[in-house]
Amino acid sequence: MGFLRGIRNLTIQQQEAIVNRRAQGWTLLELGKQFNISESGISKFLKRWIDQGGVPKVPKSGRPRSTSHLFDRYVLRLSRVNPRLTALDIALELCDPQNPKSCVRTIRRRLQAAGLNGRRPIKKPAISTKNSKARVEWAKAHKDWTKK
Repeated sequence: MGFLRGIRNLTIQQQEAIVNRRAQGWTLLELGKQFNISESGISKFLKRWIDQGGVPKVPKSGRPRSTSHLFDRYVLRLSRVNPRLTALDIALELCDPQNPKSCVRTIRRRLQAAGLNGRRPIKKPAISTKNSKARVEWAKAHKDWTKK
C-alpha cells in the first residue's frame, strides 16, 4: 500500500512522464529512482494506467469533508489567538445563520485533530498587591541564602 502514497502525490504531468519514459525504454528501476517510488509501485501504476485507459482514478473512501483546508486553518487560528473561545463561539463567529457551513461538532473535531482539546482553566485566587510586594521583599532579603 506504500506505493499508492507515492503515486497519489504525483501530478498528472509526472504520471504521464512515467508512462512516456517507460514507452521510451526506461527500466522500472530507473523510473523508481527518478520519482522516488519502488519498482513494484511503478509496475502496479503502469498496470492500472493500462487497465483504466489513462490517469488512474483511485476511489477515495469515506465521506468528503464539509470544510476546506483554509476554513480549518482559520478555526485553529481563532482558537490560538483567543484560547478561551469555545467551539460554539467559533461557530457563531465563522458561520452565517442562514447558511451554516459547519456545525459545532465539526469545529470541535478540527480542534481535537490539531491537539487543542477542551480544558478548563484552573481556578486560583489572584495575588493581592500587598502580598506580591511582600513576596518580592522576601526574595530580595533571602537571595544570598546558600545550602548547608
